[in-house]
Amino acid sequence: MKIHFIYFVVLMFILSFWSPDLRAEFYKYVDEQGNIFYVDDLSSVPEKYRNQVNVYREKYDNLSVDEKSQALKREDEQLQQQEEQHRQEIERLQQAQEIEDEKRKKAKAAQQKSLENLETKVILEGNRILVPVTIGNNGVEIVVNLLLDTGASQIVVNRKVADQLGIITLRKGLSQVAGGASISTQLGKVSYVEVGPHKMEEASVLIIPHEGAPVNHSGLLGMNFLKQVAYSIDYKNQVIRWELPHSPDAPSQ
Repeated sequence: MKIHFIYFVVLMFILSFWSPDLRAEFYKYVDEQGNIFYVDDLSSVPEKYRNQVNVYREKYDNLSVDEKSQALKREDEQLQQQEEQHRQEIERLQQAQEIEDEKRKKAKAAQQKSLENLETKVILEGNRILVPVTIGNNGVEIVVNLLLDTGASQIVVNRKVADQLGIITLRKGLSQVAGGASISTQLGKVSYVEVGPHKMEEASVLIIPHEGAPVNHSGLLGMNFLKQVAYSIDYKNQVIRWELPHSPDAPSQ
């Protein structure tokens, strides 16, 4: 459709310079007042003047050799100018179309990326949902699976992850776990936590040493992140669907 439009514009551009066949037959006559007329149809000549009509089969036949040469030269120069204008117009239209196509391509790519970010593939294990989470700190970035836990007040990572990211302990304390037992924990902070389209800057995390049987997650995705984002869980397709953040800073710490 775009190409047809360009050709249509170019055609209109050419037709604006078009004139009837320059080599067609035309007729000259002089009326009683001495006015000279040129017509391209013999029927346009009044009958009383037809006996004095001069017929020309080439343009400028009524001029001298020198005048005809100059006229043809001027005509050739004019045609060259028109051809150059035609070429420049085509080039301008092509460049404009290329710019417009590139804009559309970038907009489509951005839209596709945004749509992809609105869904996060998760792992379902019964009622447990493991979410891939990107954590960055001091120039180091890793992706870990965290257990989505609305009962955890903080994001929790194990000691192995904390060591990988070089998390500095800000405060030590005790935390209560399921069953009522208390365990030693450390409070730290990472540069950011990112899930789907949501990014939390300077996020607080709890560091808990893992004890017991191996598990296939590295901690908990807690409420200091979850309470600030809107999401729904599609169990059938095993994805979390996120709503876009209202500002680039959401969620905050």
